[in-house]
Amino acid sequence: MFKDLDWRSAARRSAVVVAIYLGVFYLLSAVFPESFRLRSSQDVAALLINAVFFFFIFTVIYALLDRRRARMMAEARRKRGEASGREEPGPLKGKPNPNTSRKKAARRRR
Repeated sequence: MFKDLDWRSAARRSAVVVAIYLGVFYLLSAVFPESFRLRSSQDVAALLINAVFFFFIFTVIYALLDRRRARMMAEARRKRGEASGREEPGPLKGKPNPNTSRKKAARRRR
């Protein structure tokens, strides 16, 4: 289950999320001191314990999501390669459409 996981990038992403969490909580405690208080060392310790807990949970979640995204991208590339391998490009591929005429289009607009 935990094979082929990129722990480093997942840890970076979860560290950013936890830093945003701590910053928002600090900002809210400064703006609304009655609702979000960080007055005692027990409040700060509880906040840091929650942040560490969230860090580990988010690291696992982000690692699993990155692995799933990589597998889906590889599958899409494989399917695209199979689909393009079956079709042979025609002689007009990448050239203007010869079935259109600017003169005809100009006559229709008049």
